[in-house]
Amino acid sequence: MEKNAAKIIHWSLLFLLAVYVITGLGIAHYQTVGFLTFGLLSKALAFRLHADLLYPFLALLALHLYCSLRRKK
Repeated sequence: MEKNAAKIIHWSLLFLLAVYVITGLGIAHYQTVGFLTFGLLSKALAFRLHADLLYPFLALLALHLYCSLRRKK
């Protein structure tokens, strides 16, 4: 069970990291990202999502580090 939970944490962190990077690009290069997402990700939405994802990202990062360090023992 622990191995499955660690896999879920690791893959969730990877997904969240990808979304975090895309929303960051949506803030910095909003014209390009808006075009590529067919207008779904505006600068305002990207900024809001980017700000709202900070704490879940940090929580998953902490869990990821805990699982990784625990496995090495």
